Amino acid sequence: MQIRSKHSLVLLAAAAMVVLPSFAHEGDGKARDRQRPVYGPIYRESEGGIAGGTFAASGVALKSWFPLNTLDAAATSGNSCWGYISPAGREYAIIGMSSGTAWVEITDPANAQFRAFRTGPTSLWRDMRVFGNICYCASEGGSGVQIFDMSQLDATGTVSVLGTINTPTGTNGATHTLAIDTVSGTLFRAGGGSNGLRMYDVNTTPGNPPYVGAWSAIYVHEMTPHTYTSGPYAGKQIAFCCGGGNGGNANTGLYIVDVTNKAAPVQIGFATYPGARYCHQGWLSADLKYFYINDELDEGNTTTTCDTIVIDVQTLATPTYVGKFTNGNASIGHNLFAAGNLCYEANYRSGMRIFDLGVSATNPPEIAYFDTYPGSDAANFNGLWNVWPFFPSGTIIGSDLERGLFVWKLQVDAANFELVGTAPTFASPLGTTTIDMRVFAAAGQSINPKSVRMTITGSNGAAVNVAMSAIGGGVYRATFPTDNCTTLATYNFTASNNAGDTSTDPTTRTVTYALGSVVVLLDEFESTSTWTVGAVGDNATGGLWVLADPVATTAQPEDDRTVVGTKCWITGNGTVGGAVGAADVDAGTTTLVSPAINLLGLDEPMISYWRWYSNNQGASSGLDSMPIEISGNNGATWVQLELVTENAAAWVQKSFRVRDFITPSAQVRIRFLARDLGSGSVVEAGLDDFRVFNLDCPNPILGDLNSDGAVNASDLTIMLNAWGSADATADISGNGLVGAEDISLLLNAWTG
Repeated sequence: MQIRSKHSLVLLAAAAMVVLPSFAHEGDGKARDRQRPVYGPIYRESEGGIAGGTFAASGVALKSWFPLNTLDAAATSGNSCWGYISPAGREYAIIGMSSGTAWVEITDPANAQFRAFRTGPTSLWRDMRVFGNICYCASEGGSGVQIFDMSQLDATGTVSVLGTINTPTGTNGATHTLAIDTVSGTLFRAGGGSNGLRMYDVNTTPGNPPYVGAWSAIYVHEMTPHTYTSGPYAGKQIAFCCGGGNGGNANTGLYIVDVTNKAAPVQIGFATYPGARYCHQGWLSADLKYFYINDELDEGNTTTTCDTIVIDVQTLATPTYVGKFTNGNASIGHNLFAAGNLCYEANYRSGMRIFDLGVSATNPPEIAYFDTYPGSDAANFNGLWNVWPFFPSGTIIGSDLERGLFVWKLQVDAANFELVGTAPTFASPLGTTTIDMRVFAAAGQSINPKSVRMTITGSNGAAVNVAMSAIGGGVYRATFPTDNCTTLATYNFTASNNAGDTSTDPTTRTVTYALGSVVVLLDEFESTSTWTVGAVGDNATGGLWVLADPVATTAQPEDDRTVVGTKCWITGNGTVGGAVGAADVDAGTTTLVSPAINLLGLDEPMISYWRWYSNNQGASSGLDSMPIEISGNNGATWVQLELVTENAAAWVQKSFRVRDFITPSAQVRIRFLARDLGSGSVVEAGLDDFRVFNLDCPNPILGDLNSDGAVNASDLTIMLNAWGSADATADISGNGLVGAEDISLLLNAWTG
């Protein structure tokens, strides 16, 4: 995965796995590959902020992001999305989740606002379509099609229930997908059980549309309707149906059906393609010449790349396969839409991919992407479910199984960035460290000087926007704000043009708050190691920790982390070409323990390491975890540093202040417990570049209770809140009680 730009956001793991009551078709991979949802706060570009994991992107700007928990606390997975434009021109994203449907206003995409939520039958699968100010929502959970009135969204931000479609009686109440032909005013229900198409007239009474016909020759998974207004098919309403027999698995392909007469639909054409496994969904090109298809089951089976199939449909009776195109990625294609000269694809683990049909209608190049699933582009059913690129403003939305609603814009390059000198390794806790960045306006653009800023996330986890000052020659200077010594802060730079288009420096940097450091221990594991494998309670039958040059699998790294090196600690080491589960941790725990480390006499000892962890494959994926623990008494007792649950499948660096966990001693040890406690999952872990260092912090100022380099009202507030207690932080007199003596000392040190 080539990373050309990054958007960094908070990524927090949820506590519960998804439980699903029904399946869209037998053995559906979306149910098999379920993972914990990623919970976190709302991100809005207008508010700034960076932290946590990263999204790889090129040519796409993230404007807002709503994790599932911000849309509905009960949601355990996301599914499809659609768009609504109100009569006043305001734009709304509609996103389905396991628990129901949510509406988010995206008129200002960088400041998107939650508006409404309506519950629905619990289901992994949900789909929605819009006709006028009516939204129709259906699911595999049954209970028919919900009808919602959106006419009050602009005025009051509310959505009301109009009713439910349950006709014809006696048929399966489930629906897999919906479609609407806005020209004829026809609502189509596709799938649900073994159904083909069920049709309804939404022109007459949209709140209670009558059932007008069906086509049941095959199972229809998804369909795209179009009413021709000119040419040889003028006046014909055509349904382009993706499906086949046996739930879509037999004779799968594109079925072209004339549904002009709803009482008597007629199949007029059929096309399949080489390597067809499951014709899933497709869309017509703007010129009506081609139909683009994604096959949901061919990746990893009949092809190794994510392919888009192209069918020539200029003659409806004889549609013809003309080829396929790919970006070479291994992920699974799910839903796609052709809008103008661009094809927007939701390709699960590789996120949104955009191809330029203006260059070639049958073999277009990829021109932009935004990957919503960090760390893996494997052919699994996680990540981006759907995109919708038809807003007049050019805003694009996407719905993700684990990560909720994304709001994007195709990126207009406003500026480019060049670091002047080198980035500081350390920033003074007293707020005296500066950094200079040269900001170039992109071709045809001009920089708004007031927009240039550094955004930094420090000890309190909140993003702080620091305005940068122009110092000449296109160079802008930022001063790192004060923060606690030992804080590891993350920061980057942004600038906007006069039209409000914002560019972000693709490099996200880190800085440690301290005056400097001294390395106490550096172990790159390139020779024999004094670390030991095994501890009381270890019972793994395979995949024990081993020091080796790793052999790559889809779960284990190919290379160690050391810049010049080959070896690292990994859990088992298979053979070249071996199966992914051949050497992973099996049936228990394997422990890697450091030698005793002497930290006596150090002011602020820190521990840093690079770790690898993967548990995203297998029927029980995501259920295991890796505790990492520290001991100050030679292993007699242990304190947890972190519990690794993220399936990054990448080298991740972590740093910890020792005093936050134990009192430094001469007998400090660290241990890593890789565990396979469930069934049917692949667990792989790694460790490299272990480092112990001591930070040089400023001498404490008497009365500076929050360590910001000044004694002022903030410190007085802390002391008053601790009044009468034995709080050692506020007891600057050391007499065991926060009181008048401490107030007197603080006021004498007052700096304001």
